[in-house]
Amino acid sequence: MVTGGKGVHLIAPLDPGADWAATEGFAKSFAQALEQAEPRRYTASMSKARRKGRIFIDWMRNRRGSTAVLPYSVRARDGAPVAVPVAWDDLPSLAGANRFTLRDPGAILDHASSVGDDWGKASQTLTIAD
Repeated sequence: MVTGGKGVHLIAPLDPGADWAATEGFAKSFAQALEQAEPRRYTASMSKARRKGRIFIDWMRNRRGSTAVLPYSVRARDGAPVAVPVAWDDLPSLAGANRFTLRDPGAILDHASSVGDDWGKASQTLTIAD
């Protein structure tokens, strides 16, 4: 999902079951694994200095009480950008995560119909090994 700001949120829907600590631990480990595999490309550190020129994997959105923008939310920013679900194939052609605005509802509706009703749905669980 493009956020209407600078970011792209990767959504991995899970069936309920794992507790908050397990979910946060998984997200942190996943972010750190990406950082270790491609340190020039990704960082799991929130530090602005460490993020420069790299993609920040914000694993902290998976903490209890953390917030994230909802799909189709209008952001309080210049131009009234909107957070919109998109497919992987759409990403290369988008000018930015703030591509959609309140001024172009047709483009938003087109993307909503192209993503489909199954967006954000999955039958998968987070399994934590002991």
